[in-house]
Amino acid sequence: MPIRLLDVNAYTTLDFVAGRAVGPDWSDESAAVVDVDRPKDAPGTVRLRIELDGEDLDHVPAHIDSLSLSPDQARGLAADLERQAANAESSDDVPTGRGR
Repeated sequence: MPIRLLDVNAYTTLDFVAGRAVGPDWSDESAAVVDVDRPKDAPGTVRLRIELDGEDLDHVPAHIDSLSLSPDQARGLAADLERQAANAESSDDVPTGRGR
């Protein structure tokens, strides 16, 4: 990843996972970095950042997508990730407790 916007280090949550940027009539696949942290400039929030390798993207410039989440939203996302991970490992869908 020649143009690095998100620092990849020993503390990065997930480095070099499969990523995809999708548009109305195109799709670019590349390595991606995912990081979760607690930003110093936004107390009380959790930040989720995703960066695709700009070298492999034909349709978008190098950038980071970012979400600012409340602690409750972060816990909800974590719960959904756990449920979907269980679904991926099982032939049956694991029900959610959030009525979806």
